[in-house]
Amino acid sequence: MSTIKEDIFNYLSSEGLQPQDREYGIFFKYQMLNFLVFWRDTDERFLKIALPSIYDVDDNNRADVLVATNNTTRDIKVAKCFVPEDSVWVTCEQLLDTDPNFSDIIPRTLKILMDARECFYEHIEKE
Repeated sequence: MSTIKEDIFNYLSSEGLQPQDREYGIFFKYQMLNFLVFWRDTDERFLKIALPSIYDVDDNNRADVLVATNNTTRDIKVAKCFVPEDSVWVTCEQLLDTDPNFSDIIPRTLKILMDARECFYEHIEKE
């Protein structure tokens, strides 16, 4: 029986996305954007896919960025927009059933993440 990590890796490979197994998760590119897949070994039914570093943050824009991330998280269901260091990240977290269909889950998740990215850009332009 394969693990969720193996199933995700195999799905991404079958779609030609050339996933790379990294210490922190699975890295892949889609539509010229970088994505990361995280999971918890203690909870195999938890999945997090991230679109990292979509916007640089510094002391001059931090307040506006925090408002824009909050508004994005409010507007896009299941997406979280936050500032872990000096850049904005968007994640989508999901609880998986016992037989997840990654050909449904992953494309929809990538769309949600890209929609959240655009939503953030719209909010930051208003700030």
